[in-house]
Amino acid sequence: MWPYEMVPVCDEVVNKLEDALEGVYHPRGYGADDLDMATLIYRLGGRQLLFALNQKLCLPSLRTLQAKSTFTSLMPTIGPIRNEQFDQNIQTIVLDARAASTLPLRGVSFMVDEIALEEMAVHFSKYNKVGGLCWKHSHVVDPVLRTYDSAVSIAQKIHDGKVHLRKELTVIGVSCFREDEIYPILAAPTCKAEDASDMERILAQTIECWNISSAATSVGPVWSFATDGDATRRAAGHKLFVKTPLPPDSPLYGMLVNLPGLNLFTGAGEVTLDFDFKHVFKRLCTLVRSPTGIVLNNGRVINSMMLAHYLVWLPAYDEAAMTKLLHPDDPQDVPRAVALMQAIIEFSTSQHHVTNNSFSLDIDTRADLASTSLLGALFESILLPFIENAAFCLVKQQTLDPYAQFFLGDVGDDPLEILFGRTRMIGAHNSACSYAQALDRLGAAKDIDGVFKRHPDLDPGHRRLKLTRHEGVDHINRDIWKGDIISGRCDLPLAWSRGRDDALSILISSQLDHSHYTFAEHFQTFDIDMLCPFGQGKYFGISTDEFPDTSLVPDIPPHVPVTPPSECLETLLTDRENGVAAGCVVEECAELHGDDEDEEAALTFQEALIAESPADAPSSQPPNQLPPQGLLAPVLPLGPGIRPDDYVLYNDRWVHKQTLCCLIINKDFVSKSLNRLERVREGFTKVNKRIDMSAGRITDRNLFLVGDIFVTILRTGRTLSIGVLRSTSASLNGVSCASVNTTVMKALRTTAKVTGQLLTVIANRPSPDAHPVFLWDGGYVTSRSVIQGSSQSTERVVVVTVPGSLVEPINPDPTFIRLRNDVNADAFSQVNGGQSTWEISWDVLQGACDLLWAKAVDLKVPLKSIATVTPSKENIFPYQHSDGTPAVVSLEACNLLAASDGDRVSICPLCESRVANMHNHIGQHILHALSSTPEEVALKEPFRLMTIYKVGNTLPCGFCGRSGRPECAITITVPAKAATTWDTNAVWRYNMHEHILQEHEEYVVPGQRDAGLVLPASVWKEMKLTDLEQTASRIPKTHWQPSYTPPDEIGKENIPLLISRGSKRSAAQAGPSRPSKKARTIATALSAPGA
Repeated sequence: MWPYEMVPVCDEVVNKLEDALEGVYHPRGYGADDLDMATLIYRLGGRQLLFALNQKLCLPSLRTLQAKSTFTSLMPTIGPIRNEQFDQNIQTIVLDARAASTLPLRGVSFMVDEIALEEMAVHFSKYNKVGGLCWKHSHVVDPVLRTYDSAVSIAQKIHDGKVHLRKELTVIGVSCFREDEIYPILAAPTCKAEDASDMERILAQTIECWNISSAATSVGPVWSFATDGDATRRAAGHKLFVKTPLPPDSPLYGMLVNLPGLNLFTGAGEVTLDFDFKHVFKRLCTLVRSPTGIVLNNGRVINSMMLAHYLVWLPAYDEAAMTKLLHPDDPQDVPRAVALMQAIIEFSTSQHHVTNNSFSLDIDTRADLASTSLLGALFESILLPFIENAAFCLVKQQTLDPYAQFFLGDVGDDPLEILFGRTRMIGAHNSACSYAQALDRLGAAKDIDGVFKRHPDLDPGHRRLKLTRHEGVDHINRDIWKGDIISGRCDLPLAWSRGRDDALSILISSQLDHSHYTFAEHFQTFDIDMLCPFGQGKYFGISTDEFPDTSLVPDIPPHVPVTPPSECLETLLTDRENGVAAGCVVEECAELHGDDEDEEAALTFQEALIAESPADAPSSQPPNQLPPQGLLAPVLPLGPGIRPDDYVLYNDRWVHKQTLCCLIINKDFVSKSLNRLERVREGFTKVNKRIDMSAGRITDRNLFLVGDIFVTILRTGRTLSIGVLRSTSASLNGVSCASVNTTVMKALRTTAKVTGQLLTVIANRPSPDAHPVFLWDGGYVTSRSVIQGSSQSTERVVVVTVPGSLVEPINPDPTFIRLRNDVNADAFSQVNGGQSTWEISWDVLQGACDLLWAKAVDLKVPLKSIATVTPSKENIFPYQHSDGTPAVVSLEACNLLAASDGDRVSICPLCESRVANMHNHIGQHILHALSSTPEEVALKEPFRLMTIYKVGNTLPCGFCGRSGRPECAITITVPAKAATTWDTNAVWRYNMHEHILQEHEEYVVPGQRDAGLVLPASVWKEMKLTDLEQTASRIPKTHWQPSYTPPDEIGKENIPLLISRGSKRSAAQAGPSRPSKKARTIATALSAPGA
């Protein structure tokens, strides 16, 4: 007999059996595969799709899924990053998920990267706090919205810049070697204001929390920390993980010490810094595609313009395909970067017959192909990189378990990139999500990742992580990796030695000096290695400068002119009259007033609250429940799923805290673009470059192609000479071009610019009755460049950018070195093959120098604007004869340089003096005439009305000192505060006395008219001559301007000295051709309306 308590249960079982027989109840049993499919459907398609498939295909329902599965949930970072956030995420996401696993210990790699988010705050009901504020500065606010004023306070601090809405989400994940799964343990909103010290603290905090927890003993020790190419994280990683030399008692030392050139510095616990090799590929291709390009051999530049000439020689690449390779719309496209590297490799191997022909007369093409071959060989050797972290991790795996596999694809940050890809996929590739949505999507991506790990046949792969565009499974997947990858069977020192021998075979065939690649000598000490080639602990791309405290509100720094490096030079054209750089616009400062009628008034919080639909408002509490705010407060909302703590009271109305976030904190919210290419951050490679790759016909004699040889004038100290350059890029109207029409380029007012490398040429030993010729020795003029943070320096090829009007293309003649007896053949060791080169005659260079100097004088180019070359060796530039004397110089320019110290030189029309600043010089002539002071030099032109001082008697021009010349009149349009403007004639400052005497008879003029209206103090401040000004101009005190104090200034104490706003010179520097005051114009404010 059944117990009494079991009778209801039995009845229920019987009823279910009867319902099943009648077809009303459909019993179902679900296995692990069913739950995985339901999880995948729910996480990708949502609950509605899961409901539909549950009804149609009998998949588990959401309730069943919630009862039998666990969804990943990350703890948000609200406020500063704390240990409890790491601890909880490590426990719930890593340890709990692997609790039933019996896997042996694995090496662990941490990965950090960022993903774009919308800049908006959200309210987390579970924590009753506002999230989405940057973790670095959120400590200055209280994230709990206690009242309406709490939201206003947060919004005000965001407006003041004390705290910020997050721009991106910093995610740190954990991945195990020999596994494909990743576990996110931190998702912190960031404003991108962190410096290296901040990131260093976060990275160290991550490892510390992992080691303190049981994860280090149950999952595995930390082997590496991977990041992308972010400069801040790179600097922090170097400071944290490249600081301690590997101790000799380490189990890794015996293996790694036999790899000469390997950097043996690690962090605490022998943790190493890791970079994804795909980022290295992208950086290399970005460098090659840039206008500056990459410098190989003895200084040859290889850039996109040069490669565009040669890659079309390949059968598989036409002009359109080549343009896509060199100028892709997406610079982050890894497959296209690899395709470019493969194209360069294919081209270099197909041109050996040209590079090996040392008697070829096409010298420049042979030099280009030699450098391209070296670049192809370097790319071929780097396609399978064996970087420092991979070597360390391999030896660690051999120490931990020599019978386990080691997959090279485990290094890098691919798992984190895959997690980001799934996160974007969940939102239909829509990055417009809030912080709360991002956390939910990261958890969903982790669940999807787990399903794909258990069912790899369902994973479609990842196009952006492939190295090619072939369809199918990603070829870097560990399951289809070919070869023996058991770690204990790898002889690392032997592989390292073979790689070094391969590198030597490539470098020996180059034009580099043998001393540059004597690895045995360079790597004798541990101070120098491949990451630190100059020693002293200085690494490329890593700055040791202290970063400013970004938690403080920065002050606006004064403008500091930036001096370009000595190897990057530019010659500038200036405006004829004003002396400003061509293309610049000089504008008068004007006060702009917007049209208030066109501006839409923003809604106040009360108006926006009223505009909210009341249909979504929850029901109120029953009347019999006591309100928490007092007898006069409205009742709190009540209903299923409603939390009273989510509401605050505002004007007798309960308002949800998320509404406060939307209407107060996110008031100025602007959604980001959904196009990834439009979200490229400033400082990264821009997309959609302005470039014109149509090279035209190379047989067109009136076409200047990138790669052609040209000459221009250059300065060295007080010498102006000619320079021979090889063009590396050209632009017209700001657009990069593969070619430029020569006529357009050489026009006086052209917008064309040409950039080139300065070549070294050697003079022959001519016969007494012949002019010398200059032969290219295959080298380039270099200048010293100081290594940042070090006392050492390196040599870099001088690159010069000049306007097209100062460019003169030349066509040198080929010649054979070995057939000449007037040169030293040993001096041409840099020529590829050492057999043939080209030459230019002296008369061609001297004629070009005189022609370009004449054009510079016609364009009124300031001598200081001409690029100055400071070579590392004084005997290589300016070019010299065989006896060491200067070969090609402009004597007139050299004399002017010596006289003016590089200023622009003009001829004064009054005294014929050579002056650097005509305005200052003419102003001094006018000042002497007004003060009846004789000139110290004789003036040329006798003006009859003032025969003694020979300056125009009526309002003389500040440019030429003459009067009555219509071309000297200047009209200024003065903007008023309203929409109207008015025109007036400008009056030079020294002419204001005469102007007031003639045009404004009602005003007093000090020393000339004592009766009349009081002269406005502002006008007197502009026209008054200071004591310093008159002393510097050598005006006797008996002829000084009389003193005058406006009545409204009488009795005031501490009246500041009225000094003119122009630049001044000391009395010791002043002279006849060096005035102390720049002439200025003053709008006649006395005649302005209302004056």
